[in-house]
Amino acid sequence: MKIKKRIVSVPPAPPAEIASHPIHPGHKLLLVTTDDVEFVCDGCKEAGAGWRYTCEHDGERQSRDCNFDLHIGCALAPDVLEIPLLFEGCALVLLHEPPPPSDRRACDACGDDVRGLVYHCFDRDLDLHPSCARLPQSVDLDGLTFELCREHVPSRSCVLCTGKGRLCPRKLLSYRSEWDGEAVYLHVACVKEMAYKILKSGHGSHDGDGKMAVQANKAPSLKVALALKKAQTSTKRFKRFLKIVGFFARVVIGVIFGDPTAMIAAVVQVVFSGG
Repeated sequence: MKIKKRIVSVPPAPPAEIASHPIHPGHKLLLVTTDDVEFVCDGCKEAGAGWRYTCEHDGERQSRDCNFDLHIGCALAPDVLEIPLLFEGCALVLLHEPPPPSDRRACDACGDDVRGLVYHCFDRDLDLHPSCARLPQSVDLDGLTFELCREHVPSRSCVLCTGKGRLCPRKLLSYRSEWDGEAVYLHVACVKEMAYKILKSGHGSHDGDGKMAVQANKAPSLKVALALKKAQTSTKRFKRFLKIVGFFARVVIGVIFGDPTAMIAAVVQVVFSGG
């Protein structure tokens, strides 16, 4: 196996503690990296697993146990965010709760309901979960590039939709790449749905360092979908492509669930997984 030299940028480490947070004032929040326990973020109300901030009083056997958890992205979310490549001229403002009508708000990245912390553009009436707003706009794994895009895909479904015979109905965010001269899409919504199924079925695993290690490349739905995409292809190159797509899905899952090491882990596994 040939190993190509590559440089992996290390994301800045989140602070070990936060003195106080606007949605949980008065209590210190501590960074937890030692387990892969599933939780519901008290900021965005979305599921999480692994790295998180938890109240300093959580776990104490007394009445002040707050049972309060935040995704790292929600805890450190800036007040204003700009994503020029996808939402040019749109200032996304962090709100502690969805604007009215709050019962009909959906994330313009994944399509799921917005129930808590949200980035909102008042000019264009857009909403993004904080975790979805942090999705990388471009990821390169072993020469295969995945570009985040916001477009309808009327003529083909994403590789995860294929197994279900459906298309995502809304203009949500997708990642676009190419295989054998053909465009390949992965809807953020479908990767997220796959992640929940992995957790529910027990495919998620502990990697020994306390970080969530979602083995997305082993997910049966991904294997079936990609096999349907190229049913007649059984080459070693296609199997390598399938592995890379699986590792890329892990990157997206890691961002959504708040694992800041997902990118590095995926790159390392691509390098050492062989052909």
